Amino acid sequence: MLTGKNIDRVNATTQSHAPASISPQTRSTSTRASTPASASGSHTSVRSFRSETASTGYDVPSNSNHHKKAASSSHTLSNTRRSKNSGAASTKSTGGGGGSGIGRGGKDGQSFVAAVVEGRGTGAEVGMCFCDLKTSEVILCQIADSQTYVRTLQKLNLYEPAEILVPTTAVDPVNSKLVNIIKETMPGSTITPTARRSFNDTKGLEYIKKYIIKEGSASLLLGIPTKYFCLAATAAVMQHIEESRHAVFLNHSVRFKYQICQGSMVIDCATARNLELTMNLSSQNDKDTLFGVLNETLTPMGARLLRSNILQPLTDERTIQTRLDCVQELSQVEDRFYALKASLKVLGDVDHLITSFIQVPMKASVKHSEQCINHVINLKHTLHAVSSVAQALGQCKNRLLVTIHRLLTDPRLERFSDLIDEVIEKNVMLEKTAVGIRHQRCFAVKAGCNGLLDVARQTYKETVNDILDATNRYVYEYGINLKVQFNVTVGYYYTTTIDQFGENEVPLVFINVIRKSKSLTFTTLELVKKNAKINDSLTEVYLMSDKIVSDLSSKIRGEIGALYKASEAVAMLDMLLSFAYQCTISDFIRPEFTDTLVIKQGRHPILEKISLSAFVPNDTYAGSAYTFQIITGPNMSGKTTYLLQVALLTVMAQIGSFVPAEYASFRIVDQLLSRICNEDCIELNASTFMTEMKETAYIVENATEKSLVIIDELGRGTSTHDGLGIAFAVCEELIHSRAVVFFATHFQELTTTLTAYHNVVNLHLETELTRDNGKTSGISFKYRLAQGSATEKHYGFSLAKTLSPLRNPLARAEVVSLRLTDLQESARRRSESDRVVARRRALVQVSHDGDLIQKAAKGMTGLDLNLALREVQQTVMSQLLAIKEYQEKKRV
Repeated sequence: MLTGKNIDRVNATTQSHAPASISPQTRSTSTRASTPASASGSHTSVRSFRSETASTGYDVPSNSNHHKKAASSSHTLSNTRRSKNSGAASTKSTGGGGGSGIGRGGKDGQSFVAAVVEGRGTGAEVGMCFCDLKTSEVILCQIADSQTYVRTLQKLNLYEPAEILVPTTAVDPVNSKLVNIIKETMPGSTITPTARRSFNDTKGLEYIKKYIIKEGSASLLLGIPTKYFCLAATAAVMQHIEESRHAVFLNHSVRFKYQICQGSMVIDCATARNLELTMNLSSQNDKDTLFGVLNETLTPMGARLLRSNILQPLTDERTIQTRLDCVQELSQVEDRFYALKASLKVLGDVDHLITSFIQVPMKASVKHSEQCINHVINLKHTLHAVSSVAQALGQCKNRLLVTIHRLLTDPRLERFSDLIDEVIEKNVMLEKTAVGIRHQRCFAVKAGCNGLLDVARQTYKETVNDILDATNRYVYEYGINLKVQFNVTVGYYYTTTIDQFGENEVPLVFINVIRKSKSLTFTTLELVKKNAKINDSLTEVYLMSDKIVSDLSSKIRGEIGALYKASEAVAMLDMLLSFAYQCTISDFIRPEFTDTLVIKQGRHPILEKISLSAFVPNDTYAGSAYTFQIITGPNMSGKTTYLLQVALLTVMAQIGSFVPAEYASFRIVDQLLSRICNEDCIELNASTFMTEMKETAYIVENATEKSLVIIDELGRGTSTHDGLGIAFAVCEELIHSRAVVFFATHFQELTTTLTAYHNVVNLHLETELTRDNGKTSGISFKYRLAQGSATEKHYGFSLAKTLSPLRNPLARAEVVSLRLTDLQESARRRSESDRVVARRRALVQVSHDGDLIQKAAKGMTGLDLNLALREVQQTVMSQLLAIKEYQEKKRV
């Protein structure tokens, strides 16, 4: 009976390049660019199948002067390291190790196919279906959206589909409004027009009933039949997958989810980009982003869940508090914390593993058969890892952690392990080298399950031993050191160093000789034949194992829902553990939720992590009496950083994470709106100003009392007076909306004109002008927020003077600026003088009228009254002349 030791008897290096041509008809000593990797790998043991101990690889040494002695001597153990370019590409199929790149923090994008269809009525009713080709999860949603399609775009931004299917009627003869908006917002997605008949709601419902897992399907099937648009989108996606990928799902094996829009914060695409939630604007990766800061997840599932939550934070306070309780409990018990991290580290992508069980090609193949064996072995490893996670979680108090523990200890998972142990060798482990994976596939199924299978495996084993015997023979005959190496493409081949042959020619028995640096790579006719025989044996092994493995897989698919739930539980635990880890390495505190936004000594989570110097914290207060906050200050004083800080801390709090501050109280925000960047969009033929106005119009239209709005320097894209007028009008609209608004601006006029509203408060970032010989020579930034508006004048020059090439132009610019300021001040004074003149005119007129009334009341005769009027007229004329002379003097 074969034991686990048989699987690892031969362990050879996998090389990323193979000999250019392993052919008996050719023999070449030329050096090529495609030369196989050097002889730095571990090597096959000549006695690997004859020894009871597994080896890590051997050289086959010899001595040209003592051939017989060398042949009979024991072989020298080689511990050379495997090449970095090792060709074990198939290692990924095992899913072993600590997770894929996604699990370590990469973005799991471009794996979704989506379909979007809009109703033909007056309202914007949109149905969507998203299918993750990697995890085979299908998300359905139907949204009664606004005319700007804000929630539709949020869903598309959340999943970032590589391909979006739309009906041909939406692009022919002209693009619909929805398609145009999708093209503008999702430039990285391919829009594929699909025949309208593919969007069939009846067919979509049939697909769901056919593929949905039976567990928990009753509630979905009860409400989904009336969601005609998302059913139509489902039909289009499923048909597209069948036609393009030539694969089908097995019945009752797919997890369908219907998502509603309530219960989550709306973050539009522009805001997600401005805040750098998942993509850094400068480096175009997720490293220096909020996702990169918080992502200490150890599994791909946890990373995907974290990204989804950041783009769609919660708005249900009870759920948020439950998560915060979990984070607090996990961070307080150190032993449990590290035990969980160690257990999660060995888990691969469970969702991807589930897909391998439920998605099958339309045509059977040997490749699919060998992959099935890998998947079963991977599942065995995964179930063991899940059991370790459940054991590490132990006794928990929080109800969410208790639920996670219950899902991870589902009896069905233990039954899966028992079923696998009945068929698969108990000691089989995940292999990472190509030859190890090949042995793993060959010997995974227990001996005795199939007699012909045992014969085929015996043939494979004997052929490998024949190769090792032939190697010994060549070593003895030619007195050289040979290394047997393995490549996925061509199988076994030989390598040695050039100095082994000295000045002699390479023996004719060695063909396809390729020279690279100081090494030679070659094969022999005998070795080529043995490789072919091994491949034939393995094909028989895979095909005969396929029936056994297929029966096992069918039993597992019958209760695949347990794996889906275990995957969700691991993802949630991994994300919460990542939040807890942040508490252990950073000074984070638990946030509270009230009706007032209060942050004491808050810090920008991204800048604090990447900054080389200490970050200057700031306080934030926004109650019902101070909903609109105007922030002024010079460029580079920290206005934008402060705005982003407030928004990022709000997102962190509403996903259940602790926040970097001394104290933090947040109000639940249902929509986050922003206007930050000033940039052109050449693709859409939109200038800076046009882009600015589009985003501003969207903010004004959608801002409500529960929104958080951050706007940075509105109105910079046009002339000063136009920009000031636009900024003033937008501010008034947002003040009336009662949304919490942080408005950074250089328009000092706003700080005085808007104070007429009781809920407006002025703030500024402190700076200090440095002087040299009484002249301003520079500016020092304090990065501290203070009450009132900025008092510094011409701070732009102070900052620009730090750039030496601009000093001469700046001198002239400063003169012009001061002259313009003087002219503006003179105009203001003239305006005040005119107001004084008008007032005096009015007083003279009132005095004149008063005199007339008094004299008329004394009962004067007509002659006397006429004389009196002449006298008053002369007096008034003299006074008016005096006023005119005063006015002319003031103008001069």
